[in-house]
Amino acid sequence: MTDQMLKDALAALADRAPDPVDGLAERAVRTAARRRRTRTAAACAATLALALAVPATVMTVREDSAAQALGSSGDAEFAKGLPKNTPEQLALARICVKDDRLPSVRRSKPGDPTPQSTVRDAIGPVKDFRVLTSMPVKGGHLMEVGSPRGLVVCVSNGKSRTMGPWLNAWPGKSSGGLFGFSAPLRVDAIRQIQALSHFDDLLAVVAGRAKPGVARIRVTWEGGRAADAAVQNGFFIAQTPTRMVPDHNATGVMSKGAMSSPTIRVLSVTGYNAAGRVLHTWSPKVSSEEAGFATEDCTDGMTRPRPTLCD
Repeated sequence: MTDQMLKDALAALADRAPDPVDGLAERAVRTAARRRRTRTAAACAATLALALAVPATVMTVREDSAAQALGSSGDAEFAKGLPKNTPEQLALARICVKDDRLPSVRRSKPGDPTPQSTVRDAIGPVKDFRVLTSMPVKGGHLMEVGSPRGLVVCVSNGKSRTMGPWLNAWPGKSSGGLFGFSAPLRVDAIRQIQALSHFDDLLAVVAGRAKPGVARIRVTWEGGRAADAAVQNGFFIAQTPTRMVPDHNATGVMSKGAMSSPTIRVLSVTGYNAAGRVLHTWSPKVSSEEAGFATEDCTDGMTRPRPTLCD
């Protein structure tokens, strides 16, 4: 991470200070890295989050923050599309979203009392989360875990997990429930997350939803990378491994030993029926979708051009 990247990240944090703090540092670093056509690794985000930690745990958030926006179309409609889980799967889902260190948040409105609440309000109750789909990866399982409010991409070995819990609200129009979109499939998240195998190991991940009739999904990345997705319960997730590399362009006091993650751009996501016929192919429509997508990109005020996946 270069000095300039750090300055950009700090500036982004300052601009977004009224927002919930959960995942704020990760979003700022992610945006700063995208400006340089690179993807900052989880280790950098964690370091920045620690560096920016403050003793005070009470802050004010706007009424139009993400905590208000998630599940805005009615949680009951979304809950209908969530799969039932075994007790073992429910335990895995809890590991992915449980975090006992969430700070307190004070939400206020002009002229109204200011009741105490927590960032958990944005994520929702742990009991609402289900394992939507999963696949084995080195060191554990890569999972898409979801609730009526959104999804979390997680790597877990059953005892611990990497990153998060950073919730991505379900993108797109929600009046028709989880599967109210028109195409046979839609992409909900494109991001890189840390693996459990080694602190330098990363996974470039694509997750989304698929309607009945989609039997197979193939994701293609640049450089000839391709992988079949795990498709279960109407949800899919795919990954290709990548790794932190030395950042030879880093300058300043933080340049010694600096690492960065290469951007793994998605080229296409193609759904097939059981007979092998192509039902639908999604590909990035704007440059901001090439390197990654999370719902924060739709509301952070910094991601340009606005991703078409927001709609």
